[in-house]
Amino acid sequence: MTILTELSKILSGPIVVIIVIIYLLLKYPEKVEKWLSLLLRFFYFITRKGGRKIVALDIQGRINEFSKSLKIELPNFTPVGVKLHWITEKETPSEFISKNRLVIRMREHPNQNKNFVNASMVFISKIFLTKSKKYLSKSLKESVDLFVAKKLFEKEKPEVLDQFFEDYFSVKALTNKKIMELLEKYNIIDRVGLFYPVLIQELNFLGEKVFFEQRSENIEKDVKAFIDFLENYANRDIGEEKIPKNYEGTFCRCGIVIIARSLKLAIGNTKPFTTYIEKLIDNKLENIYLIGSANKSNKEFIDQINTEVQENFDLQKYYSKVYKAEIKIHGERVEVKNYLILLRSSKTLRYYGKEYQEKFVK
Repeated sequence: MTILTELSKILSGPIVVIIVIIYLLLKYPEKVEKWLSLLLRFFYFITRKGGRKIVALDIQGRINEFSKSLKIELPNFTPVGVKLHWITEKETPSEFISKNRLVIRMREHPNQNKNFVNASMVFISKIFLTKSKKYLSKSLKESVDLFVAKKLFEKEKPEVLDQFFEDYFSVKALTNKKIMELLEKYNIIDRVGLFYPVLIQELNFLGEKVFFEQRSENIEKDVKAFIDFLENYANRDIGEEKIPKNYEGTFCRCGIVIIARSLKLAIGNTKPFTTYIEKLIDNKLENIYLIGSANKSNKEFIDQINTEVQENFDLQKYYSKVYKAEIKIHGERVEVKNYLILLRSSKTLRYYGKEYQEKFVK
């Protein structure tokens, strides 16, 4: 009995370590890849072996971590992992999905920044907004890819930004006025924190619908008008009432409800807001965004409105988040923390058939 006890004590340490390693592999595979690449760099320094594997693991870990972070920004985004394979000069580069992973077969370049940028651009073009892109123009698709890529590099590896600008941005954006104008609009929308939670979220919803035609000029016009709507909203000064807060397009249909617990509403009067939301529902807006300051009292007030709306109308809470925003106050940008709740109708149209298009899409 004593021998067994002592043996269990001896083995308990390694067993715990193994359990922890297995947990980390399952829970944070992208972080393990990054840690493993750092560990292998140490052995490479001594043995000068495994250099290509180190590069591949580092690229996989960074892209996979970014992919996982997008799930926080976009609830209906399914993270897809990346697996990188180096090929010879005689082999053809390619990419394909296997077991929820994008397998990228590419040639290794001596410039490791270029390798990371190239692999990241393949990932974004193949995985991001996959369902929606078939409805969008080339300039819309490429502008979104470039903007998301810039955010990826800023987050995961800022030192590759120069390589990105040289290889992709200068080639695709600086020579294309349409793409450049769209990127400028995204930047304004992103400053108020609405690039992912509203613009990209709505484009994701667009991709979940089934259309009679794969491409439609009307869909593209609707999306561009929606981007203009968000740009105007993002550029407004706080309290400015002339800027529309609802977008009632044919395909993108959403409303933004600004909620501020002013002195008038200090007693918690939610009626003006619920009445306004009821009008939006009557106008068949599918998605309603409640947005306001994230300070404690205002956040609680927004939550109260959310509860009442769900109890009285056919809307369900899709997700909520606190985020940073640079809003305009008397013409000056001020950084604040905002709170957002997305309410979504259960009657969202999922299919636009030929009859619908003939009736509503001119």
